[in-house]
Amino acid sequence: MARTPQPLDPAREEDLLVTSARHFASAGFTGTSLNSVIAEAGWGKSSFYHYFSNKRLLHDHVVRTLAARLVEGVQVPEVEKLSAAQFWTAMADLLDALGRAATRHPETWYLGEMFHGPTSEDDGRLQDLREQVELWLRRAIIHGRSAGVVRDDLPEKLLIELTLAVLQTLDRWAVRHRLHSPGGPAAPSLSIQLVRDLIEQR
Repeated sequence: MARTPQPLDPAREEDLLVTSARHFASAGFTGTSLNSVIAEAGWGKSSFYHYFSNKRLLHDHVVRTLAARLVEGVQVPEVEKLSAAQFWTAMADLLDALGRAATRHPETWYLGEMFHGPTSEDDGRLQDLREQVELWLRRAIIHGRSAGVVRDDLPEKLLIELTLAVLQTLDRWAVRHRLHSPGGPAAPSLSIQLVRDLIEQR
């Protein structure tokens, strides 16, 4: 019968988590040396393989853990229930909440770098996360259009692509510069305003 591993010591797990995240953010999944991560985190190989049988499981653990920290306490709105009057305020509030969460948990910046890094067929749970974010944004655009707050003079698919491209660029820039949002902590709504300038119904 297989033995169930004992729970990880929190301090040792955090060392491994942060070290792994930094390497994955810098070199991607394929370019990260598992041996380097294990040694730098101060783990022995036997201890590591007691909990993670391969690099894929470690990568997925990093993505899952950091994503959970980023959304902890963040109320993600059900976009289909937002009225026209609530729509843009809810978007700005969500961005602000995510920025504050990243400030509370600086290690989640590594997840941002991983998220915006080159895509690969090895991305596993990270690619799942990208797809979940894109799906939510697509739903938001479609609902905003039906609510009359997103312009309807452009094809829906083009609006979605424009919005995704702008938000990804803004978020990538904020992650690179370790900012709450472009413009700094005092301007959490600036990204939303830039999107509104592009796609809001006139």
